[in-house]
Amino acid sequence: MITNNTMKKIAFGLLLFLSNLSMAQESQEVKKERKFQLGVHYVGNLRNENIISDGFNGVVGISGNYAIYKDETISVFGGLTIDYLKSRDYFLPNHILIWNPNASIEVDAFKGKLRPFFGIGYAFFSNKIEYVTGIFDPMDPALMPRERKVNFNGFTINPGLKYHVSDLLFIEGSYKYFPINSNDIDGTANTHFINVGLGFKF
Repeated sequence: MITNNTMKKIAFGLLLFLSNLSMAQESQEVKKERKFQLGVHYVGNLRNENIISDGFNGVVGISGNYAIYKDETISVFGGLTIDYLKSRDYFLPNHILIWNPNASIEVDAFKGKLRPFFGIGYAFFSNKIEYVTGIFDPMDPALMPRERKVNFNGFTINPGLKYHVSDLLFIEGSYKYFPINSNDIDGTANTHFINVGLGFKF
């Protein structure tokens, strides 16, 4: 089982690797158009009194983007973000990976290193719900807790800021709104993530 400490060590290792790679390539003073972005970030899952925000701790995520269009002011990206959340061991017992294909626009609004961006996407994940029918009796196998797989999905809205430290390295902070829909929850679970991380351009 992957623990919180293990995931934090992996995230720290990726950040250190990206930083060292950035400094090594920056020293070569090679100027070229960079269309790919690869990042790692901390996921903050804000509590909001629903089964997703109360049922999981945010841990770490990775993201990859490709610039479909790019000029001096605007960059348009298509990408994928994968976030890892750890279960708090309620009736959703399994840790989850949230898959979030997305598109975003980054604008050099301040004519400098700080650039706002805005993304939209569609995210989904699945888990198993534990439930009991009838009166629970540990001696009666017919009334033992049962499990069934359920799917969760929803559109995502993701505004944020990137600070481009160099031609190779950037720091990112963002907010993600994820209204999760499922037939197994009453209405919509409005989930809110705060992400802070580091990225590498190549």
